[in-house]
Amino acid sequence: MYDTIIIGRDLSSLIAALTSVRKGRKTVLVMEGYPESAYWQAGYAFPMDPIPLSGPAGRQIFSNFLGNLWPAEEGIPPNRPMDPVFQVILPDHRVDCFANRARLVEELIREFPGQEQEINRFYRAVSKTGRLVERWMTEDESARPDGVWWRGMLRRLARLPAAMACRSSLTIREDGKDNAFRRVVEAQLKILSHLEMDGDPYPLSAAYLLSLPAARDLSPSSGPGGGPRGITGWLGRLQRAFTELGGVLMEGRTVIRMETEPEVTVDLECDGSSSTLRGRRLIVSAQWEKLELLLPGRKVLPGPNRRCASIHPAAYPFCLHMGVHEEGLPESMAPYVVVVREGTGLVTNHDLVFLQTSLPGDTDSAPVGRRAISATVYLADSPLRLGDQELKDAAMGIIDALEGFLPFLRDNIDYLRVDQSISFSRRHQEMVNRKYRTRRRPLFGMKTLSPRTRVPNVLLTGGILRAGLGFEGEILAGMDAAFHAERESQRI
Repeated sequence: MYDTIIIGRDLSSLIAALTSVRKGRKTVLVMEGYPESAYWQAGYAFPMDPIPLSGPAGRQIFSNFLGNLWPAEEGIPPNRPMDPVFQVILPDHRVDCFANRARLVEELIREFPGQEQEINRFYRAVSKTGRLVERWMTEDESARPDGVWWRGMLRRLARLPAAMACRSSLTIREDGKDNAFRRVVEAQLKILSHLEMDGDPYPLSAAYLLSLPAARDLSPSSGPGGGPRGITGWLGRLQRAFTELGGVLMEGRTVIRMETEPEVTVDLECDGSSSTLRGRRLIVSAQWEKLELLLPGRKVLPGPNRRCASIHPAAYPFCLHMGVHEEGLPESMAPYVVVVREGTGLVTNHDLVFLQTSLPGDTDSAPVGRRAISATVYLADSPLRLGDQELKDAAMGIIDALEGFLPFLRDNIDYLRVDQSISFSRRHQEMVNRKYRTRRRPLFGMKTLSPRTRVPNVLLTGGILRAGLGFEGEILAGMDAAFHAERESQRI
């Protein structure tokens, strides 16, 4: 009998498992398949999820979590400092997102000289609101163990006046100017957030994300001696910590049946043999494809007819992996680049291609003189449900879309296997984060879904719970689920 059974391959599930076992609870983590950290081919290594890694350095959520797992002298593997680490490319503009806020504002004014006053005002609002959100997140973390729901409600009510004032300031006033500056802001949010933020005023979590390069750490997902990192670079280390603390890790299992009353029972199959797990609480990743299938007739995720604002997947990542000769890339190209296609309206998922490129000299990720590129687009449906030809068309569309920014790309491709990219993308849809949309425009954007479900003994985890906070929201979502499981067990 386990205190907590967790099913999922994503980062949130692993964080939930680690948090649970550190609380002294007997915990098992079940992974269907194996969590490959990278796709290795022809001397190239491509990360499973190329999104920017925020918060591994300094006193941030992720670094604090890691600091409690390993001795201080062991530390966190350093990333090679890069500035800028992030760029936004429009048809007629290029913006380097520098770590220093003053330098970032200076870069934006250089690119959009007619909007100097508005750029200064907007980034002052971003800085102020970002600090406020960070303080509120810290307060919520310190208050988490008490488990008294109405205290959280009172905190939110007390914050409402400040929240309304801050939100009204997170509006970009164009005054008849070209809206290219707005598109730069929206392009950053499209990548840094798992929540669709269409139009302003933006939710308060947007200010937290936009201040990442300046106020916190935003690091490249690869580096000399480290190979692919991003989220995947930590998976092996976190898994070892989980098992060393007494957790049970079951990889390569297939879940064939579940029951949740009067206790949780999960039937597994592996290599022709079957087994059954029993537990008091079940935590399931919201990204698990079998979630609704194995709980038929029981609404776990919010439905479209709920009175409260529902949240649902709006776009799914598909990544094309390429190896290219260095001479085919601009010398000033940052590790993360968002290429926005033609258009003047809101930036949509169809408008952009997100590039993650290995660093120069990183021979763990690419052969000498070459670079690994992961090019991501967001599709309206999951690669698990789309056909091969549809995904091949999406892959060719990526290369076509990059023609203006990387005019010599086709001539310098050293490795390109579209079929392998399709296969890898399908295998890891349960590990990478989708983009989510709410029916109502959120005010805070810090908590988008509760871990609680209407199914007895079942809790959710995954980036959907804290979609507005991007990568750090995945960490918090895992911790949320584990704390809720512990509190509910204490009430029995």
